[in-house]
Amino acid sequence: MHCLETITKMNRAEKREVHPLYWHPRIAALRRSVNRLPVGDDYRCRLRHALYQYADQIVTRSHYKSEEGWDDLEALQQVTLGDWMEVSIRRYAEDDRRK
Repeated sequence: MHCLETITKMNRAEKREVHPLYWHPRIAALRRSVNRLPVGDDYRCRLRHALYQYADQIVTRSHYKSEEGWDDLEALQQVTLGDWMEVSIRRYAEDDRRK
């Protein structure tokens, strides 16, 4: 019965629009790579969010050979960590101002 309830809830849920680049080969490959990473759910969620936030830039960036530059996953991780750090610094500064 539990499965039937879950399917019913999923079918009733609002359908979210798919990102325009969702099925682009580079985005799809990157999404699979992110989903396979052995990391925590919070970090994986941040990576998925950044994937679609920067999808247009990921698609247009150059393909690099091995040892020539960051691959798409490495670039996505660097951008995600940078964004996460900026948010953390901003929160810390706001908390410091309140004291």
